[in-house]
Amino acid sequence: MAEKTRKQINRKMVCIICGILAVIVVLTSLIFAFSKKENSTVLQATKSTVNAINLENNEHMHVEEDASGEKVPVPNGYVGSSVTGENEIDTGYVIYEGEEAVTDSNVADAQKNRNQYVWVPVPDISKFYGTDANGKKWGKNYSFSSSTSSSYDEITGTKPYNWSESDGVMTISSKTSYREPDIVKSYDYDSTLKTRGLGAKTTHEFLNQLEKEFNNMIVSVEKYGGFYIGRYETGNINQETPVVQKGNTNISSQTWYNMYKRCKNIKGDNTNVETGMIWGNQWDRTLMWLIETGSKTKEQIADDSTSWGNYNNATFEYVNSSGSTATKNEGSSTRIPTGSAEYTKANNIYDLVGNVRDWTMEASSTYYRVCRGGSYFNYGYDYPAGYRYSYYPTYSGSNYGCRSALYIK
Repeated sequence: MAEKTRKQINRKMVCIICGILAVIVVLTSLIFAFSKKENSTVLQATKSTVNAINLENNEHMHVEEDASGEKVPVPNGYVGSSVTGENEIDTGYVIYEGEEAVTDSNVADAQKNRNQYVWVPVPDISKFYGTDANGKKWGKNYSFSSSTSSSYDEITGTKPYNWSESDGVMTISSKTSYREPDIVKSYDYDSTLKTRGLGAKTTHEFLNQLEKEFNNMIVSVEKYGGFYIGRYETGNINQETPVVQKGNTNISSQTWYNMYKRCKNIKGDNTNVETGMIWGNQWDRTLMWLIETGSKTKEQIADDSTSWGNYNNATFEYVNSSGSTATKNEGSSTRIPTGSAEYTKANNIYDLVGNVRDWTMEASSTYYRVCRGGSYFNYGYDYPAGYRYSYYPTYSGSNYGCRSALYIK
């Protein structure tokens, strides 16, 4: 009798456990479905807003369609990729410099020899920049977190970093914290600017120059609904005209000043575009877009980016400078050629995290410029994609490079 009772109890327990597991499976499915629906809703809103812009061919650009039929503004002198996996906005729409079409048959050569950029849509320009009481435009920069706190945006895990806004007027909380566009007074002073070859020769001139460059970029983003980010970290960086091409190893050991002025030359003779070092608000918008498209999670952006970047504690296969497949071992500090590992790709952008730290235009304190994305070199902590790291703009090191951006005139 006791044995029968025990069997009945065991059967009941099994039924209860199975029931609990079934509930967990259902709840997990619902959460996944809700998350997927949430991202889908965000993407649809993004498309609707960008498509509300009346894109028509002009003297600087022509309109192309991605694989899903969405319109993309492509600058004249560039072509949209026809390669499967490179021709849809939601997964990274790639453009190549030059007139020849890029197809499955010539893509390998094009990636190594033609500059490439990826389209980043900006559906809500009010989240991209603001204007202060004096009429100056400032970039809206963000901090990233995986927190579920109501102070962070539920979808992207972001909140304003060093700024606030009331009745359409933006206020920078601290003029010595993170901000753009601005000078760093301890380095951008008259006597040094005269020798840097930046164009401006005084602090006042340099500030005006930075503000003009930022404002022009904003005008383009408003007009076309987005901007282009360099597909790879900037290569041939010790030359006057760098490149944004696959397999480059000349990606570091230059000062911020050298990188700033040389990134402008990437456009070459093309008068339809401007190229330059990426702004902080462009970097932040790119990260938000990765989350919105479901390419990366808030945790992969804010907490730990090791799963998609060349960090000291990551391991993956890549193509080395000799063209051979190699293994980057965990616990090793190995700088890899640009775009040499699929492990480091997110929406067709390579090495946005890890490899070399990417300098940006953002200022910090009166001493520093801001770099993003962490590096291959082990400093005891692998800084994730959303983290800001500040350093002297005169510094040059093997793990400091930069990311360029492009906008249409």
